[in-house]
Amino acid sequence: MKTYKSILTIGLALVFGGVQAQESTAFSLTEAEEYAVSHNEAVKNALLDIEIARKKVWETTAIGLLQVNMEGQYQQLLDIPVSVVDAQLFNPMAAPGEVLEFRMGQEFSSSLAINASQLIFDGSYIVGLQFSRFFQKMSTTAANNTQQEVKAMVREAYYNVLIAEENVNIMDSIAGTTESLYEKTKIFAETGMIPQEDADQVLIAFNRISISKASAERQLKVAKNLLKLQMGYSFDQPLELTESLNDVLEAMKTSSPLLQGSDIKTNANYILMDQQRQLDEYSLKNEKAAYLPSVGAFFTHSQNAFRNEFNFFQDLPWYPTTIWGVSMQVPITSSGQKIVRVQQAEIKLEQDQNNLAQMEKTLKFQELQLMTSYQTAQEKVELEKTNVDLAQRIYNRSVKRNETGVVSALEMTQLQNQLLEAEGNYIMSVMEMFKLKVELDKLYNR
Repeated sequence: MKTYKSILTIGLALVFGGVQAQESTAFSLTEAEEYAVSHNEAVKNALLDIEIARKKVWETTAIGLLQVNMEGQYQQLLDIPVSVVDAQLFNPMAAPGEVLEFRMGQEFSSSLAINASQLIFDGSYIVGLQFSRFFQKMSTTAANNTQQEVKAMVREAYYNVLIAEENVNIMDSIAGTTESLYEKTKIFAETGMIPQEDADQVLIAFNRISISKASAERQLKVAKNLLKLQMGYSFDQPLELTESLNDVLEAMKTSSPLLQGSDIKTNANYILMDQQRQLDEYSLKNEKAAYLPSVGAFFTHSQNAFRNEFNFFQDLPWYPTTIWGVSMQVPITSSGQKIVRVQQAEIKLEQDQNNLAQMEKTLKFQELQLMTSYQTAQEKVELEKTNVDLAQRIYNRSVKRNETGVVSALEMTQLQNQLLEAEGNYIMSVMEMFKLKVELDKLYNR
């Protein structure tokens, strides 16, 4: 009994644990990317394209396999054809020019035939079969690229949410401090310790920061909705991020793109261009295959019946016809047409090689440019973070000094604006670094 209860308890825990897992609303960056890969409609369509490509391979393969079809026919001659011959062929005594008339055929006829054909050899078929398999590979590559694109969009949206959350936290902290400062200055003004203008100045600062806070909260909502859209996540469900901005920044320090070795040939555009080159190689093979002979076999069996009355279901004779054979088509000359088409395909292939070399150079330039920009952005983030810390310390000290009347309310609002400006510069520098990080990820297709 105890064993039964233990099993039941474990089973219920697994069931409810699975339900909770399915209803999870908190995501790390990696989890958000994986969720998008499973739920984004663009990825779903790309995976369906792979399935279509698989079916296309079989469709092409079936062209070279045995083809069998059945054909039935029934017809009634409303006017039976009449033939005439010289009457002297049957009656030497007939007058010259006299003819005999007779009908050729029966009023009703029916036939049933089975036809079979088998391709034995065809160069274009072999190339087409190779291409269909390559097309499946292209579909897989396209699906992988789509997945990477979706991950990049989710990554960028995730970063934007982190930045928006950080912005809200900053505004909330400053708003709280400003509100507390206003309550104190209000009391001082009411008791006549400071001019009313000082309290009003702090109130203006508090109102401004309150508006900025409300705006930041709305921006956070928009950023989360965009992340939900990229993930394929329901807009009606809550969404939380398990990583903070500092977590991501620390992770980027240890796994900086500047320290990661990557091959420029993994770029999605480079891969697609290289596959275009391979497509043109198949085109060249197909043009050359036009010089090869085509060989096929065929078999036909039919049963035919001819009647003066519609009595095909009676036990009357049907006349069989059976034919089999082999056909061969050998190209001899096309007046230079095939040669020119082969030459055009060769020229196109040479252009592809040149385009691929140019693409590699362009991507290498982009790599150098992005690496330099990312390094600059990384250094700027560190500098702006230092400025934020300095402005925060200055502001905090001023708040304490304001309580003793050493610092005026006007100076406090100026220091608050200085802190807001420092925070804004820091946020902008982080956004720029994240943008460059996403661009580098796209460059290396990771």
